[in-house]
Amino acid sequence: MRLLIVASVFAVFVSPAFGATATVTWQTSTPTRGQVAYGVDGLYLYSARESTATTSHSITLDNLAPSTTYSFRAGSLTGQVTSSAPVAAVQFGTDGTHITANGTLFFPVLSYEQCSVTLGRALALGVNTFVQVPFTGCTDPAVGATPYVLSDSYSAQAGIGWYLPDEPDGWGITPGELPQLPPASQTGRLRVLNISQHFYSGQAPINAQFDRSDYKRFAALADVVGFDMYPIVKFCGRVPLTDMFRAQRELMTTYAPGKPTFQWIETSQMTGECPSLEITPEIVNAETWLAVAGGACGIGYFTNSWTGDLWNRWDFSPGVEQQIAATVGVVQRLSPALCDGQYGDVVVPWNGTVAASSRTLNGALYVIAVNGSDKPTRVPFRVDSLAGRTLTVLDEGRSIKPVKKVFFRDSFAPYQVHVYVAGP
Repeated sequence: MRLLIVASVFAVFVSPAFGATATVTWQTSTPTRGQVAYGVDGLYLYSARESTATTSHSITLDNLAPSTTYSFRAGSLTGQVTSSAPVAAVQFGTDGTHITANGTLFFPVLSYEQCSVTLGRALALGVNTFVQVPFTGCTDPAVGATPYVLSDSYSAQAGIGWYLPDEPDGWGITPGELPQLPPASQTGRLRVLNISQHFYSGQAPINAQFDRSDYKRFAALADVVGFDMYPIVKFCGRVPLTDMFRAQRELMTTYAPGKPTFQWIETSQMTGECPSLEITPEIVNAETWLAVAGGACGIGYFTNSWTGDLWNRWDFSPGVEQQIAATVGVVQRLSPALCDGQYGDVVVPWNGTVAASSRTLNGALYVIAVNGSDKPTRVPFRVDSLAGRTLTVLDEGRSIKPVKKVFFRDSFAPYQVHVYVAGP
């Protein structure tokens, strides 16, 4: 294809109430079905291809993050667009398995409420949603603009939604005893519920009388459902990290199908039950991506601990705070593909330590693979939708050609994550 660059070639953006879209317009000398590649720090997202061949092209990119500069390529035309800043008035909702803010994809990164000393550090990590529960009140509340808050005041309309009683199954609260709140479709405010890990078939029921079907009834009372497992600090390593992937997948498919799900990630020794084990930056990165690979479209970081005489709302093992910022940055860059793409299974050895899944969006394929072990490994993959395409390993400067169109192998260091992208 020969691209005809003329004076009317331009790229502009228009802003809805939250986030932004960008409309890229160009002309070609012969009719073609145009498509735009775009992204932050690389071209790894793709628009839908135009339905008919034409010489005048106009493609709108949606689900862009606010206040973010994107590079794009359409044929040989390249450029950049910067989205607008978010506005204060936001209506939240859900669209299938992801959250929306004024209709635009929103990937929540949660922590419990932070006060004036720690709020800035939380925002710097990419935390965009703060949870209020009875023990998180501040004696030194933050001053200035209030971030998105999930309130535990169920009769109030403050914040962007409600955080239902935490782990109700663990406290013996039945679904019928939870606050009965209107859905986001009626209010523009989210009902967010976190349950214990005991819904997962790899865990024992929380007690002998508990009916696992109650987790479906819990999920029916919420717009967004999450859980916590904490395999290092709560199970002292007895639970494999890959159970975070399996449990997330089970929550997404069995107990909360068609709803956004999330998972809390451990960041320090928390209550100190397992003092001989340390949460490392590599573990936090692997746990985050195991949750995402399992279908999470939201992540919480449990930054609190009780290892000293006083409760600490901002506690990290060495290097973890910096790692979270890096991990969140990559997840947010990929969130349109991760949460708007079609989920697919990836075949890996059943008895191995690598968990993987795929997403397909606008013809592009994304494979997320995580080594949940402290030992290196090399594993084969089968991805039927690969169809012979070369995979680019995101942010690693290398590519992999498949064998027999659907097979490839790769090596993993302990707790290493690889994200593979095959363009349309």
